[in-house]
Amino acid sequence: MTARWAYRVGQVRSAHRARMSDRDRAEAFSHLGPELGGLFLRMAVRDQQHALRVLRRLDGPGPLLCQAALLHDVGKAEAPLGTVGRSLVVLAGATRTCRLLRRLPMVGGRFNRYLRHAEIGAEMLRSAGANPDLVEIVAEHEALLPAHPEAALLQAVDEHQ
Repeated sequence: MTARWAYRVGQVRSAHRARMSDRDRAEAFSHLGPELGGLFLRMAVRDQQHALRVLRRLDGPGPLLCQAALLHDVGKAEAPLGTVGRSLVVLAGATRTCRLLRRLPMVGGRFNRYLRHAEIGAEMLRSAGANPDLVEIVAEHEALLPAHPEAALLQAVDEHQ
């Protein structure tokens, strides 16, 4: 429990320091191209940085897994919580109090969208005409037992970034 709490606090701290360089964006676009790159740019900078860390930790990923690494959290763009709200979600994950956040007036809907970001991101990718396998990987990246093997690979790296 202490390790999980420390990890979550570290996530909150790193979110406040997130920055993207032109080199970082160029790296992302080299894998995504302009259409999917536009979705990447909709993500908060902290999510873009997280996506790049996930990409860089993957061991020899193919093109599809590279795209999934960069876009697995794109659905969070539809849940504008800001730094404080995101910090609450991260800390609630450490203390397992997410159900309480969902019931808060005024922000409960955003918390629900944030917690459903995998499903929302998959729909965003589907609407953009993305590869169906990419859509499936993003949809499953937080599933208990992902059916797509590359979703399981992504999940293993994502949990530690």
